[in-house]
Amino acid sequence: MKPIQVIDKARSRYKTDARLAPLPVSSLPAASGVAKPSGPKDSDARYRLTRVRTAIHIITERLPPAWREWAAEFYLRRRDAPGPAAEHVFQYLLGAAKWRRKSAPQNEGSIAKGADRFYERQYRQYLNPTMGAFAMTATRVLLAAGGAPQGLLWRRRRKTGAAMLEETEAGAPILVISREIVAVPIALPCLETHDECAAAMRWLRGYGATPRRYRELIDGQALNCVEPNVRACEQTRDGALLMVLGNVLKRKKLALLALHPCDPDAMGLHITLFGTQILEPKRLAREYGLPAGALATYEAAALRQGSLLMFCVGATEEVFTQCSQNLFFKHPLADDDSRKKAIAPQAWSPSLPLERLLEAQFETFQITVSASGLPGASPRNGDRGEAAFVTRRSGKTFILIPYYPGNFVHGHAAKLWSNQYGSLMIYDDHTARTAVTINGPSRVLWRETVERDFPDIASRSAATPGRSGDPTPSPEYWYLQEAAELAQQTEPLAAHALDPQRPTCSISAGGHAKHDKKPTYFATISEKPYDVARQHEREAAGRPRDPAGFEHRQWAHAVQSCLEQRRAHLNACLGAGAFNPAPPPAHPAR
Repeated sequence: MKPIQVIDKARSRYKTDARLAPLPVSSLPAASGVAKPSGPKDSDARYRLTRVRTAIHIITERLPPAWREWAAEFYLRRRDAPGPAAEHVFQYLLGAAKWRRKSAPQNEGSIAKGADRFYERQYRQYLNPTMGAFAMTATRVLLAAGGAPQGLLWRRRRKTGAAMLEETEAGAPILVISREIVAVPIALPCLETHDECAAAMRWLRGYGATPRRYRELIDGQALNCVEPNVRACEQTRDGALLMVLGNVLKRKKLALLALHPCDPDAMGLHITLFGTQILEPKRLAREYGLPAGALATYEAAALRQGSLLMFCVGATEEVFTQCSQNLFFKHPLADDDSRKKAIAPQAWSPSLPLERLLEAQFETFQITVSASGLPGASPRNGDRGEAAFVTRRSGKTFILIPYYPGNFVHGHAAKLWSNQYGSLMIYDDHTARTAVTINGPSRVLWRETVERDFPDIASRSAATPGRSGDPTPSPEYWYLQEAAELAQQTEPLAAHALDPQRPTCSISAGGHAKHDKKPTYFATISEKPYDVARQHEREAAGRPRDPAGFEHRQWAHAVQSCLEQRRAHLNACLGAGAFNPAPPPAHPAR
């Protein structure tokens, strides 16, 4: 009997169980928000761990990864809970694993309960003014998207792509047009001939193949790599951006991670866009009724640089906080050689071991995408040299990333459950001053597997003391990222240094926990909880247009006071007191 037939048979046998039934539109939460259980009995039914349910969830894992998300959505979605159903399945599986370890109380799904609390309090589908002001003043934004699926059955995967954009003379890297429309200005290299320019515009509109010159930038220049079986290349910032845009054109989904590395209070904001298109400035202004001159600074900067200005525009699908961003904060260094590459011994290239780069890091960025194409990006933090660990087996290089208990939402693990491919970006603006993106197959390893197969790495992770001096909790699980491809950015990064007042890993559950997180940071209580039924309707209707500009004018009025407060706060952060950064280690400690 095939696994999917087993699921159907179990569903028909236990058809009275609401957890196993498909979720009809009529049973989805009303527009007022996420419905709550009517009583203790219903609550127990939603979260209780049983052998039958656990077996059905495990059977789903036997399906090809690309089928799992579909099976989860139709059969295993948790009633009255938003978010991808694959996350619900992984939350259940993790709860069952903790139950087996005797580390969870009785047979209640505490992880699923915690996730539902997060969904209700922080998971939104529209921006409120506080979130919007944060995004509009972000100095960096990480773009992530998944490409078209390749392969069949267990080998079917979507590859991931990522690029980091920074604030420039033109303005901030995120333009918020209304509470549900976000645009990212992108300056692309102009092509030489009229035919090449016409081909580029056809490609950006979703027709035709990638122009030859753009394909060369995406492919980069091959480099020798000391790591076995790793394809390494040197890629410009434009090449990384074009790779992401190519993925966006295929699936129309884009993840944005808005960052404020110089703000000690910043939390990080994740925005997922649907219906994403790449538009010319005139068309963007026409579709959303923007006032004359609204895009003038971007257009003037593109004219000076000789670039082609476009805007990547989409509607908000997910908006939520990334608490781990405020583990540290940095200050920019105004050095004379800010445009030069770092000099030895801080410099790194693929001709050096990967440990040389990772042992100086306290932050990496993880990028994953689900089988359906929903992308995600998150920071992965730790003390210096403990955010990620390198290991080698069977002629391949792998990176192990510990994941500690957090907000009960396991989005990246769920995406890898349905699409076993990911990326890891190292954006080192403090030591090597280089950006490196590692791509390859990726999956989740349970704690017991790492302790058995990689005992040296597991012991290094357990050696960090917590707030009281006792050992920190063990990682909930680990991410295993294979380094199949490696791209190093050609341009050096502007120099930054850590502020000594905020040591690395000072908030993380895997670190010293000296500072508290701020779950109310984005004032999410002012926005209604996520409405799954409404999201289905929005995606069916496509990205909304507003030629009259009513939504934009209403948004500009609503966000004005929050924007003024945000800018005043950032000015105070950048001008507060003298700053004496600690120099980076000449040789990263092992």
